[in-house]
Amino acid sequence: MITKIKKIFVACLMCCGITAALTACSDDNTGSIDVSGSCLVEKFVLNGQYEGTINTEKRLVKVKVPVDFDKKNDMEVTALTVSEGAQTNIKVGDHVNFDGDRTLHITNGDLVMDYQVSVRNDEALLKLFILEGVKGAINQDDKTVTVSIMANSGVDLGNATFEVECSEDATCSPASGTKANFTEPMQLTLTDNTATNTYTVNVTLIENPVALFVGDAENVEMLNDEEKAAAKWLTGNIEGAAYASWDMVASGSISLDECKLIFFHRHSPAYGNFNGFAEAATGAMTALPKMKEFWKNGGAFVLSRSAVNYAIALGAMPENVYPNNCWGGGGGEGSDLMGDDPWHFFAYDINHPLWKNMKTYPGAPEDAVYTLDNGYTICNTTSQFALWNPYTGKDSFDEITGNRAVARGGDGAIVAWELKTANGNYGKGGIICFGTGLFDWNSPTPYTSVYHDNMGQIMLNAFDYLTK
Repeated sequence: MITKIKKIFVACLMCCGITAALTACSDDNTGSIDVSGSCLVEKFVLNGQYEGTINTEKRLVKVKVPVDFDKKNDMEVTALTVSEGAQTNIKVGDHVNFDGDRTLHITNGDLVMDYQVSVRNDEALLKLFILEGVKGAINQDDKTVTVSIMANSGVDLGNATFEVECSEDATCSPASGTKANFTEPMQLTLTDNTATNTYTVNVTLIENPVALFVGDAENVEMLNDEEKAAAKWLTGNIEGAAYASWDMVASGSISLDECKLIFFHRHSPAYGNFNGFAEAATGAMTALPKMKEFWKNGGAFVLSRSAVNYAIALGAMPENVYPNNCWGGGGGEGSDLMGDDPWHFFAYDINHPLWKNMKTYPGAPEDAVYTLDNGYTICNTTSQFALWNPYTGKDSFDEITGNRAVARGGDGAIVAWELKTANGNYGKGGIICFGTGLFDWNSPTPYTSVYHDNMGQIMLNAFDYLTK
């Protein structure tokens, strides 16, 4: 034992000696590197009047120009001040095309720093409007916002709270987070220097919704973040859509007479069998008689995440056929999809109406369907069919279920499927199931939406396919 301790002590001394030698070598060579100066931008002016705002932390120089300025492709650098002794690739007197961002490269001795120079027109656009948890549909052409709220929601429209998101640098009056009277058209004014827009908000009270997102909570804001994002997409993008709790459906306090589609997206722990789902989703099971009647009368469903099991309860899938490849159910933690080519799944038939007008990654296979973006973080919760006994592929899935698979994962697992109507046909009055983890609505991390826009397009396609 003593011998082992001695060996460890000697090894530690050797490591310390090597470290000291490396440190000494490093110190001996610092004299050949000139780091005495700095590479900071102190002033940047274009065309003699447009001075940039400098963010040293983000290495960004932002220059704002009037809303109608259309000559960004030829702008003169009239003032540029940087740290003493520094050199730049862009100089005073240069004419530069700023239709896109440009890099200001600065050197000072052996120091190097790059700034992004961005010239942006003033812009006052409304990006998001939410009234008491209900997302509004924004029409940028006529500058209107339409919010559809259930007539029996209990919202006091005479003193309701609203939230907005505006384009960068724009301010809103009245301010986001305040209360206003929405019993009549209400106006919001957005301003960014030379840019001004006034939006008119109209609230529509819905007696008979055309589409419903149904969940366990009393209102949208009480849903978990994943379900809340999905519900707000529906109410903000399909005219006449609304949110309802399962209790409202079960009690008959909400009319389904004009409803064409139910969207049930349940984010919860995955279940290894139907019984596990049925025991947990008590609200949905309580409303089952109403939902069966709705389906038998030609109503359609989009079921996603663990809600795909509801198809069994409706009678659209055999009782012994439930997803055999399930995991996840966290609150937002999961896979951060790094890289320029995000995760995707594959359509069995890319010409199916579900996949119309998809944005696709350059050079991607024709059948690839993208729903996520670089930097998007998903829970990666799935309820899908892996290719093991008895499911050996699409043909076996179709034969066993009496329905048809419409998409597969990269490993071949069946991640989306289509179920027949109560009358035994596909299309209007049918059911679409998304068991893939890539059918995800909420990212806890920031990202730039490109392919995630496909989520909304798929839902619009599904609505058209199942209701018209």
